[in-house]
Amino acid sequence: MSAPNAPREGHPIVFKTIEAAELGGAGEAIADIIAHRLSGIIVRDAFPAALRTEAVARLSDPALADEWASPNAGMRGGEIRVIGDAATPTFTALRGPTVERYSENARRHAEHAHKVFGGEHDATAAVAEVLSALFGGRPAAPPPLGEGLTWAPFNVRALDPGEQIYTHHDDHYGLAVYGDMDPALDRDTLLSWFVTLEAPEGGGQLVVYGLWGSDPNPPVLPTRFLDTAAIEQRFGREVCDLRSGDLVVFNAGKHVHRVTPVEGSHPRLTLGGFLTVDRARTRLAFWS
Repeated sequence: MSAPNAPREGHPIVFKTIEAAELGGAGEAIADIIAHRLSGIIVRDAFPAALRTEAVARLSDPALADEWASPNAGMRGGEIRVIGDAATPTFTALRGPTVERYSENARRHAEHAHKVFGGEHDATAAVAEVLSALFGGRPAAPPPLGEGLTWAPFNVRALDPGEQIYTHHDDHYGLAVYGDMDPALDRDTLLSWFVTLEAPEGGGQLVVYGLWGSDPNPPVLPTRFLDTAAIEQRFGREVCDLRSGDLVVFNAGKHVHRVTPVEGSHPRLTLGGFLTVDRARTRLAFWS
Protein backbone atom coordinates (compact mmCIF):
# COMPACT_ATOMS: atom_id res chain seq x y z
CA MET A 1 0.00 0.00 0.00
CA SER A 2 1.38 3.40 -0.98
CA ALA A 3 2.15 6.11 1.52
CA PRO A 4 -0.21 9.11 1.21
CA ASN A 5 2.23 11.24 -0.81
CA ALA A 6 4.23 8.48 -2.49
CA PRO A 7 4.78 8.76 -6.26
CA ARG A 8 2.15 6.91 -8.22
CA GLU A 9 3.14 3.72 -10.03
CA GLY A 10 2.48 2.92 -13.63
CA HIS A 11 2.22 4.70 -16.94
CA PRO A 12 1.55 8.40 -17.40
CA ILE A 13 -2.03 9.43 -18.21
CA VAL A 14 -2.43 12.37 -20.57
CA PHE A 15 -5.92 13.47 -21.61
CA LYS A 16 -6.77 16.39 -23.85
CA THR A 17 -10.11 18.22 -23.96
CA ILE A 18 -11.19 20.32 -26.93
CA GLU A 19 -14.36 21.91 -28.24
CA ALA A 20 -15.95 20.57 -31.41
CA ALA A 21 -15.00 23.84 -33.13
CA GLU A 22 -11.33 22.96 -32.52
CA LEU A 23 -11.44 19.62 -34.35
CA GLY A 24 -9.48 21.05 -37.26
CA GLY A 25 -6.42 21.33 -35.05
CA ALA A 26 -6.70 17.84 -33.54
CA GLY A 27 -5.79 15.75 -36.57
CA GLU A 28 -2.95 13.93 -34.80
CA ALA A 29 -4.98 12.92 -31.73
CA ILE A 30 -5.58 9.28 -32.67
CA ALA A 31 -2.02 8.87 -33.95
CA ASP A 32 -0.81 10.29 -30.63
CA ILE A 33 -3.00 7.85 -28.67
CA ILE A 34 -1.68 4.91 -30.69
CA ALA A 35 1.91 6.09 -30.06
CA HIS A 36 1.17 6.52 -26.31
CA ARG A 37 1.89 10.25 -26.42
CA LEU A 38 -1.73 10.77 -25.39
CA SER A 39 -4.04 8.52 -23.38
CA GLY A 40 -7.30 9.96 -24.65
CA ILE A 41 -9.16 12.95 -26.01
CA ILE A 42 -12.57 14.43 -25.14
CA VAL A 43 -14.41 16.44 -27.77
CA ARG A 44 -17.07 18.65 -26.18
CA ASP A 45 -20.41 18.95 -27.99
CA ALA A 46 -19.20 16.62 -30.74
CA PHE A 47 -22.53 14.94 -31.42
CA PRO A 48 -25.34 16.94 -33.07
CA ALA A 49 -27.96 18.08 -30.57
CA ALA A 50 -30.83 17.05 -32.87
CA LEU A 51 -29.53 13.48 -33.03
CA ARG A 52 -29.03 13.31 -29.29
CA THR A 53 -32.42 14.78 -28.38
CA GLU A 54 -34.23 12.41 -30.74
CA ALA A 55 -32.39 9.40 -29.37
CA VAL A 56 -32.94 10.23 -25.70
CA ALA A 57 -36.67 10.67 -26.28
CA ARG A 58 -36.99 7.42 -28.20
CA LEU A 59 -34.86 5.40 -25.76
CA SER A 60 -37.30 6.14 -22.95
CA ASP A 61 -40.27 5.06 -25.07
CA PRO A 62 -41.89 1.79 -23.91
CA ALA A 63 -42.20 0.89 -27.59
CA LEU A 64 -38.45 0.13 -27.59
CA ALA A 65 -38.62 -2.10 -24.51
CA ASP A 66 -38.29 -5.32 -26.51
CA GLU A 67 -35.10 -4.08 -28.23
CA TRP A 68 -33.07 -3.89 -25.01
CA ALA A 69 -30.90 -6.84 -23.96
CA SER A 70 -28.97 -7.48 -20.72
CA PRO A 71 -25.62 -9.09 -21.60
CA ASN A 72 -24.41 -8.90 -17.99
CA ALA A 73 -27.61 -10.24 -16.46
CA GLY A 74 -26.82 -11.66 -13.02
CA MET A 75 -23.69 -9.53 -12.46
CA ARG A 76 -24.63 -7.74 -9.27
CA GLY A 77 -24.07 -4.00 -9.65
CA GLY A 78 -22.69 -4.42 -13.16
CA GLU A 79 -25.73 -5.04 -15.32
CA ILE A 80 -25.96 -2.93 -18.45
CA ARG A 81 -28.74 -2.70 -21.01
CA VAL A 82 -27.87 -2.55 -24.69
CA ILE A 83 -29.48 -2.25 -28.09
CA GLY A 84 -27.22 -4.17 -30.44
CA ASP A 85 -24.38 -6.54 -29.60
CA ALA A 86 -20.74 -5.66 -29.00
CA ALA A 87 -17.79 -7.87 -29.91
CA THR A 88 -16.72 -8.23 -26.29
CA PRO A 89 -16.92 -10.80 -23.49
CA THR A 90 -19.98 -10.44 -21.28
CA PHE A 91 -21.23 -12.12 -18.11
CA THR A 92 -23.64 -14.24 -20.16
CA ALA A 93 -21.16 -14.94 -23.02
CA LEU A 94 -17.64 -15.06 -21.63
CA ARG A 95 -16.13 -15.65 -25.09
CA GLY A 96 -18.19 -12.93 -26.71
CA PRO A 97 -20.99 -13.32 -29.26
CA THR A 98 -20.77 -16.14 -31.77
CA VAL A 99 -19.96 -15.25 -35.36
CA GLU A 100 -23.54 -16.11 -36.31
CA ARG A 101 -25.05 -13.94 -33.59
CA TYR A 102 -22.82 -11.00 -34.40
CA SER A 103 -23.57 -11.28 -38.12
CA GLU A 104 -27.29 -11.16 -37.34
CA ASN A 105 -26.62 -8.12 -35.14
CA ALA A 106 -24.84 -6.44 -38.07
CA ARG A 107 -27.75 -7.23 -40.37
CA ARG A 108 -30.17 -5.59 -37.92
CA HIS A 109 -28.06 -2.52 -37.22
CA ALA A 110 -29.84 -0.23 -39.68
CA GLU A 111 -33.17 -1.30 -38.17
CA HIS A 112 -31.93 -0.55 -34.66
CA ALA A 113 -30.49 2.82 -35.70
CA HIS A 114 -33.76 3.80 -37.35
CA LYS A 115 -35.71 2.98 -34.19
CA VAL A 116 -33.31 5.02 -32.03
CA PHE A 117 -32.56 8.02 -34.27
CA GLY A 118 -35.44 8.12 -36.74
CA GLY A 119 -35.17 8.20 -40.51
CA GLU A 120 -33.83 11.72 -40.94
CA HIS A 121 -30.53 11.37 -39.07
CA ASP A 122 -27.38 9.34 -39.78
CA ALA A 123 -25.59 8.71 -36.50
CA THR A 124 -22.88 6.63 -38.18
CA ALA A 125 -21.96 9.52 -40.49
CA ALA A 126 -21.87 11.92 -37.53
CA VAL A 127 -19.48 9.63 -35.64
CA ALA A 128 -17.34 9.01 -38.74
CA GLU A 129 -16.94 12.74 -39.30
CA VAL A 130 -15.50 13.33 -35.83
CA LEU A 131 -13.27 10.23 -35.84
CA SER A 132 -11.95 11.15 -39.29
CA ALA A 133 -11.10 14.65 -38.07
CA LEU A 134 -9.14 13.11 -35.18
CA PHE A 135 -7.11 11.08 -37.70
CA GLY A 136 -6.05 13.81 -40.07
CA GLY A 137 -9.16 13.68 -42.24
CA ARG A 138 -8.50 10.11 -43.37
CA PRO A 139 -11.58 7.94 -44.09
CA ALA A 140 -13.36 6.43 -41.09
CA ALA A 141 -15.90 3.64 -41.56
CA PRO A 142 -16.96 0.23 -40.21
CA PRO A 143 -14.81 -2.56 -41.70
CA PRO A 144 -16.26 -5.24 -43.99
CA LEU A 145 -17.71 -8.30 -42.29
CA GLY A 146 -18.47 -10.50 -45.29
CA GLU A 147 -21.64 -11.40 -47.17
CA GLY A 148 -22.02 -7.75 -48.14
CA LEU A 149 -22.17 -6.66 -44.48
CA THR A 150 -20.04 -4.37 -42.39
CA TRP A 151 -19.36 -4.62 -38.69
CA ALA A 152 -22.03 -2.80 -36.69
CA PRO A 153 -20.78 0.80 -36.28
CA PHE A 154 -21.96 1.13 -32.67
CA ASN A 155 -24.37 -0.13 -30.07
CA VAL A 156 -26.44 1.83 -27.57
CA ARG A 157 -25.86 1.36 -23.84
CA ALA A 158 -27.91 2.29 -20.77
CA LEU A 159 -26.36 2.15 -17.32
CA ASP A 160 -29.17 2.47 -14.81
CA PRO A 161 -28.92 4.12 -11.36
CA GLY A 162 -26.78 2.01 -9.05
CA GLU A 163 -25.07 0.14 -11.90
CA GLN A 164 -21.43 0.48 -12.95
CA ILE A 165 -18.88 -0.97 -15.34
CA TYR A 166 -16.27 -2.82 -13.32
CA THR A 167 -12.52 -2.31 -13.65
CA HIS A 168 -11.11 -3.97 -16.77
CA HIS A 169 -9.18 -3.38 -19.98
CA ASP A 170 -10.23 -4.28 -23.51
CA ASP A 171 -8.20 -7.02 -25.15
CA HIS A 172 -10.72 -8.70 -27.43
CA TYR A 173 -8.95 -9.72 -30.63
CA GLY A 174 -8.59 -13.30 -29.41
CA LEU A 175 -12.36 -13.82 -29.49
CA ALA A 176 -13.69 -16.04 -32.27
CA VAL A 177 -15.83 -13.22 -33.68
CA TYR A 178 -12.62 -11.43 -34.76
CA GLY A 179 -11.33 -14.40 -36.74
CA ASP A 180 -12.14 -12.95 -40.16
CA MET A 181 -11.58 -9.27 -39.43
CA ASP A 182 -9.69 -7.47 -42.21
CA PRO A 183 -6.03 -8.59 -41.84
CA ALA A 184 -4.84 -5.15 -43.00
CA LEU A 185 -6.06 -3.65 -39.72
CA ASP A 186 -3.65 -3.08 -36.83
CA ARG A 187 -4.45 -5.61 -34.12
CA ASP A 188 -1.87 -4.12 -31.78
CA THR A 189 -4.26 -1.18 -31.41
CA LEU A 190 -7.69 -1.28 -29.78
CA LEU A 191 -9.09 2.09 -28.78
CA SER A 192 -12.52 2.69 -27.31
CA TRP A 193 -14.83 5.56 -28.21
CA PHE A 194 -18.27 6.58 -27.07
CA VAL A 195 -20.71 9.47 -27.20
CA THR A 196 -22.68 10.51 -24.12
CA LEU A 197 -26.27 10.83 -25.29
CA GLU A 198 -27.51 11.73 -21.82
CA ALA A 199 -25.26 12.24 -18.81
CA PRO A 200 -26.54 11.00 -15.45
CA GLU A 201 -27.38 13.33 -12.58
CA GLY A 202 -24.30 12.04 -10.78
CA GLY A 203 -21.64 9.34 -11.03
CA GLY A 204 -21.20 7.46 -14.28
CA GLN A 205 -17.66 8.84 -14.64
CA LEU A 206 -15.04 7.20 -16.83
CA VAL A 207 -11.94 6.54 -14.71
CA VAL A 208 -8.73 5.65 -16.56
CA TYR A 209 -5.73 4.28 -14.63
CA GLY A 210 -1.98 4.29 -15.16
CA LEU A 211 -2.06 0.47 -15.02
CA TRP A 212 -1.93 -1.35 -18.35
CA GLY A 213 -3.60 -4.69 -18.85
CA SER A 214 -0.27 -6.08 -20.09
CA ASP A 215 1.61 -5.09 -16.93
CA PRO A 216 2.78 -8.05 -14.81
CA ASN A 217 1.20 -8.88 -11.47
CA PRO A 218 -1.74 -6.45 -11.37
CA PRO A 219 -3.60 -6.23 -8.05
CA VAL A 220 -6.35 -8.86 -8.07
CA LEU A 221 -8.97 -10.11 -5.65
CA PRO A 222 -9.35 -13.80 -4.69
CA THR A 223 -12.11 -13.92 -7.32
CA ARG A 224 -9.44 -12.96 -9.93
CA PHE A 225 -11.25 -9.70 -10.65
CA LEU A 226 -9.02 -6.62 -10.57
CA ASP A 227 -8.73 -5.07 -7.11
CA THR A 228 -10.03 -1.56 -7.69
CA ALA A 229 -9.21 -0.33 -4.19
CA ALA A 230 -5.56 -1.40 -4.52
CA ILE A 231 -5.33 0.12 -8.00
CA GLU A 232 -6.76 3.40 -6.70
CA GLN A 233 -4.15 3.42 -3.94
CA ARG A 234 -1.12 2.65 -6.12
CA PHE A 235 -1.73 4.06 -9.59
CA GLY A 236 -2.46 7.43 -11.09
CA ARG A 237 -5.85 8.03 -12.65
CA GLU A 238 -7.84 10.40 -14.81
CA VAL A 239 -11.49 10.97 -13.90
CA CYS A 240 -13.50 12.09 -16.93
CA ASP A 241 -16.72 13.99 -16.31
CA LEU A 242 -18.46 13.66 -19.65
CA ARG A 243 -21.34 15.89 -20.59
CA SER A 244 -24.24 15.13 -22.89
CA GLY A 245 -22.97 15.42 -26.46
CA ASP A 246 -19.30 14.72 -25.66
CA LEU A 247 -17.31 12.13 -27.58
CA VAL A 248 -14.28 10.47 -25.99
CA VAL A 249 -11.56 8.27 -27.52
CA PHE A 250 -9.05 6.55 -25.24
CA ASN A 251 -6.63 3.64 -25.23
CA ALA A 252 -8.89 1.03 -23.66
CA GLY A 253 -6.75 -1.79 -25.07
CA LYS A 254 -3.90 -0.70 -22.79
CA HIS A 255 -5.26 1.30 -19.87
CA VAL A 256 -7.29 -0.37 -17.16
CA HIS A 257 -10.50 1.64 -16.67
CA ARG A 258 -14.00 1.58 -15.22
CA VAL A 259 -17.25 3.56 -15.02
CA THR A 260 -18.37 4.62 -11.55
CA PRO A 261 -21.89 3.79 -10.30
CA VAL A 262 -24.63 5.94 -11.78
CA GLU A 263 -26.45 8.20 -9.34
CA GLY A 264 -29.82 9.90 -9.61
CA SER A 265 -33.12 9.02 -11.22
CA HIS A 266 -32.29 8.33 -14.86
CA PRO A 267 -29.78 6.17 -16.74
CA ARG A 268 -26.49 7.13 -18.33
CA LEU A 269 -27.12 6.74 -22.07
CA THR A 270 -24.24 6.29 -24.50
CA LEU A 271 -23.47 4.90 -27.91
CA GLY A 272 -20.05 3.60 -28.76
CA GLY A 273 -17.63 0.89 -29.71
CA PHE A 274 -14.00 0.38 -30.65
CA LEU A 275 -11.58 1.52 -33.31
CA THR A 276 -8.27 0.78 -34.92
CA VAL A 277 -6.43 1.89 -38.05
CA ASP A 278 -4.90 0.01 -40.93
CA ARG A 279 -1.21 -0.83 -40.72
CA ALA A 280 -0.46 1.63 -43.52
CA ARG A 281 -2.15 4.40 -41.49
CA THR A 282 -4.42 5.41 -44.39
CA ARG A 283 -7.86 4.74 -42.86
CA LEU A 284 -9.69 4.19 -39.60
CA ALA A 285 -12.12 1.35 -38.80
CA PHE A 286 -14.73 1.54 -36.05
CA TRP A 287 -17.27 -1.00 -34.80
CA SER A 288 -19.13 -2.21 -31.74
